[in-house]
Amino acid sequence: MAGKGNYRGKRPRIYIPLNENIRARRLRVIDEGGENLGELSKEDALEKARAVDLDLFVVSDKTDVPIAKIADYGKYKFEQNKREKGQKKKQTGGDSKEIKMRYNIDVGDYNTRVSHARTFLEKQKRVKLNITLRGREIQHTSLAKGLAHRFLDDLMDVGVADGVPDKMTGRSIIVYIIPGPDKVRIRKRDALLAKEEMGEEQNVEDNAELQNS
Repeated sequence: MAGKGNYRGKRPRIYIPLNENIRARRLRVIDEGGENLGELSKEDALEKARAVDLDLFVVSDKTDVPIAKIADYGKYKFEQNKREKGQKKKQTGGDSKEIKMRYNIDVGDYNTRVSHARTFLEKQKRVKLNITLRGREIQHTSLAKGLAHRFLDDLMDVGVADGVPDKMTGRSIIVYIIPGPDKVRIRKRDALLAKEEMGEEQNVEDNAELQNS
């Protein structure tokens, strides 16, 4: 019968009541075929699990009578972790592509990187923006931050920042950009454009009044 696995890594361990370590006296049991066996005592549920050489473990303790499953616990955890990784990958847009720049990048190279980032985002791939300052360049932190904001502005219709572009990580500004429109930046841009248009119309009206006076 499968036992508790030894899971390495930095993720916190989540305790799942398993076999004899289950404390609840009664359980709602689902067998290996997915059939609901109804409410059973812990002893009866364990006996059914042993009969098919499988584990009994709790999958939900949010009800008065916990829900338990009869299955191969190791295989169950493997499949569960696989689903979680698939969901996380889908949420973050799959593989990430890194775009590296210097704070003093020329216009042509900058436009090329914007184009590459746009292509990645349109393919639902996450983009990692990396602007690194070397040596004495650290005094130009404000220019690097401004470049990061400009990059995000140029991609606002296809990508949204997952992080703050004003924060330095060592000597670098690193920002992940997730596929999808940045609605906040778009609203700010549209509001600014509307304000500028109103200002231009007002200037036209003022000039017309001066000419007629």
